[in-house]
Amino acid sequence: MTEEVLGKTIVINKPAYSLYSAFSDLRNLVANLPQEQKDKITADADTISTTVQGLNIGVKVHERTPFSKIDFEQFGQAPFSFLFTMFMEPANDNSTYFHIELRAELNTIMKMMVGGKMQGFVDKITDQIAQAAAEQMPDDLANYVS
Repeated sequence: MTEEVLGKTIVINKPAYSLYSAFSDLRNLVANLPQEQKDKITADADTISTTVQGLNIGVKVHERTPFSKIDFEQFGQAPFSFLFTMFMEPANDNSTYFHIELRAELNTIMKMMVGGKMQGFVDKITDQIAQAAAEQMPDDLANYVS
C-alpha cells in the first residue's frame, strides 16, 4: 500500500542552484559533520548510508532534474521501498521555495509502525535543512546517526 506525504513548503534564503548543488552530490551531506559522525557514514556522489540497529540503510539518487528536483530511493537494507523527493523552485534570485514529498510502499505492519510518523519525519527533515541552510547545525543530529 502506497503512503504519500506532502511536506510543508518553506522559503530558504539560498538560490535554487545552491541547494541543488548541495544535495545532488551526497558527499556534501557529510562534509561538515563532526568527525565522530563522519566515521559512521559512507557516501559517494550517488549514495549515502549508515548502520542503524545493525542494518545498513541509506539512500541513493534515483533521478536529478538540475536546479529543481532530486529523487532519492532506498539503498541498503531498508525495511520498505520509498521515493523521497526534494523540490526547489526559485522565489527570486536569492531564495527558494523548498518542499519534500515522500512515497513509501508499506505493508500493514509497517503502516501501523511508521505510517503515522511520516509527516512528522518529513517536516523535521525540512526544518533541519532550513537550519543547515542558515548555517546552524541541527540540535539533535546525533540522534540520527548511531
